Amino acid sequence: MKHFHKSHVMCAVCGKEENNYYSLGAEFKVEEDHTVQSDFAVLPRHQGYFGLLHGGIASSLLDAAMTHCLLSQQITALTAQLDVRYHSPIKVGDQVKVIGELLTVKRGIYFLKGYLKVGQDTRVSANGKFIASKLAEHH
Repeated sequence: MKHFHKSHVMCAVCGKEENNYYSLGAEFKVEEDHTVQSDFAVLPRHQGYFGLLHGGIASSLLDAAMTHCLLSQQITALTAQLDVRYHSPIKVGDQVKVIGELLTVKRGIYFLKGYLKVGQDTRVSANGKFIASKLAEHH
């Protein structure tokens, strides 16, 4: 992503392997509709229950998508609240579309939405609240 902030290079979700070997390696791109999206292949190492994507990884992907919505607009912010809804399981081997979008800003709080989709089916969704923070800019 063009607006990748230097303080974010070690990210456990979107960092490159040379910066963080254990990163999930998600690569987000800004789309014409101003969402950010990433394709994510669910591998055996991503499972919780046998054959299913770990719920914590699902929520981390959604959190990262929302963060990238803000980074794409040169906003560094920290997650204040993340409400995740698990609609149906994602399986090992699934190709997941990770989507984040900025809904609105009120009194300095950024409201975002994220989705994990397999095909056209939303499997996991989240609402997030983020607050701009100088702490996000430091090491």
